[in-house]
Amino acid sequence: MTDRLVLVDSDTGVDDALALLFIAHDPGAEMVGVGSIFGNCTEQQAASNALTVLSVAGLQDVPVCIGRPRPGPPPAMPSAHGLDGLGDRGHRPPPGIGPASGSAVEQLLRVARERPGTVDLLCLGPLANIAAAVTLDPLILTRFRSVIIMGGMGPASRRTAEAAVQPQFLGKGDTNTNHDPAAAAIVSAASGPITWVGMNVTGRLRLAWADLVARSAPGKVAAFVRDITDDYHRHCTSSYGAEDPIYTAHDSVAAAVMLDPTVVLSATDAQPRVRRMDGRSSIWGVTPARGPVHRFVTDVDYRSIGDRIAATLDADILPSD
Repeated sequence: MTDRLVLVDSDTGVDDALALLFIAHDPGAEMVGVGSIFGNCTEQQAASNALTVLSVAGLQDVPVCIGRPRPGPPPAMPSAHGLDGLGDRGHRPPPGIGPASGSAVEQLLRVARERPGTVDLLCLGPLANIAAAVTLDPLILTRFRSVIIMGGMGPASRRTAEAAVQPQFLGKGDTNTNHDPAAAAIVSAASGPITWVGMNVTGRLRLAWADLVARSAPGKVAAFVRDITDDYHRHCTSSYGAEDPIYTAHDSVAAAVMLDPTVVLSATDAQPRVRRMDGRSSIWGVTPARGPVHRFVTDVDYRSIGDRIAATLDADILPSD
């Protein structure tokens, strides 16, 4: 039985790939579409990557639409996800499989119009597609059952406390917002059932590379995830100063919040606001609010999320339909 219809907006990199597989293997979820966006790679490459990942889950009928282009020059630094977003391991969609007609923005507008109040929107990349849809229809986000955004840094009031607990917290920053702060500002001012799952919570989930390696039997999802995560895990281990090799799953934390809201242990309402510090832009939740109030997650059930990720990794790679 399908409990959740899910529309995903993604800059399909390594951790996005795991999140898509996470959703695909949830028996209560059905993906109604994926929109691509720039970020970890170009919007065209992100669409190709999404098709590749969906094929690993045996899903060929999920429409993948190409989203908005980057509004400025590409980042000066190379992506930790590789040039192609999936670790440069040569993965491609099956022959004859390509993006659907229409843009990701058109897909957003159509799904919201045709299925009001029944679809959950999961945003895993920069918010250019979402902002474009909001510009065309200021109430579009109110037409989704929920809107979960992997982005932001959490409540501004907790900045010092989070930095003390997570030494890399401020240094990692809010990558999705920094890619397109203007789009983030538009979405921040929108109304709707919007929840931000930021680096304050996603950065705390650090998964053991050794466990992924141990699960990587031939034909298992873990084998695919290990392959695309090989270089990314070295970046994560270095960035977080971990004693043992790790990899992160920021987008899977956001996906878990969408699929099972009970994993949220605490959250607070605040007004999202773009702030620029140290040359980078981030979303922070501020109070008192002087505009639309959104929800900011501050703690989640990491054990439950870790168990769900493990179940995804242990699943079989399925033949495409």
